[in-house]
Amino acid sequence: HDDDLKRHVELTLDRMALGGIFDQVGGGFARYSTDATWKVPHFEKMLYDNAQLVSLYSQAYQAFKKPLYKDIVERTLAFIEREMTSPEGVFYSALDADTEGEEGRYYVWTANELKDALGADLEFASTYYGIGPLTAWEHGRHILLRQQDDEAFAIRHGLSVCELKNRVRMMNEKLIAFRDRRERPGLDDKSLTSWNALMVTGYCDAYEVLGDDQHLKAAVRTMEMILATCRRTNGGLWHQYKNGHASINGFLEDHCFTIEALIALYSITFDERWITEA
Repeated sequence: HDDDLKRHVELTLDRMALGGIFDQVGGGFARYSTDATWKVPHFEKMLYDNAQLVSLYSQAYQAFKKPLYKDIVERTLAFIEREMTSPEGVFYSALDADTEGEEGRYYVWTANELKDALGADLEFASTYYGIGPLTAWEHGRHILLRQQDDEAFAIRHGLSVCELKNRVRMMNEKLIAFRDRRERPGLDDKSLTSWNALMVTGYCDAYEVLGDDQHLKAAVRTMEMILATCRRTNGGLWHQYKNGHASINGFLEDHCFTIEALIALYSITFDERWITEA
């Protein structure tokens, strides 16, 4: 109950959510920032970072009741489902930072690219994302970021929050469609037991706070896959799964994070099977 500590936590969560380390167009976090303002990330996206941040922002929404944090959880999970989930329901490991021989090329924008992608929405996007010196990066390109959350922006510009969210959604759909024509980042498509277990825990935390049944279904689906494909006959686990084959003896992190995920599943379902598996 230390108010100074809470302010530090809230400041960090806000600046990460609004900064360039969060993919403002497509959701999900890059793995770290290269500066003190969370503007310029190392553009690689890792499963384990996003899994833990889903848990963190779920708990933060529970603590602070800020709509921004709920939005971050939902948009990060949408990114995971869209780009990091296999048809079987397990999660891939990472997306590369580089495309076309340049770091971040997939995620950054020149003024002409924004104009081509957005048309009549360019003026709104320039205001919403603050396109200018604050967003400027290398080679005339911009990293999209925000200076305030949607509630504050809506009040400042005389919009309802619902109206603003609809405009932002349509704007980002245009940007995603344009971005999808670019060379896509390379995908590390192996599935690690420990990182998948962290993602299960993330889905459990999101379900506990937001109550979306799809989050629970995703958690159960992935845990079923882990137990079906990555469990060894002696009760231990395999470390990785790819192309229908599990391999490498499990490490301590595989076992502890899977046990943690099983306990999380039990805590939201009270199905004793998960405790037995743990």
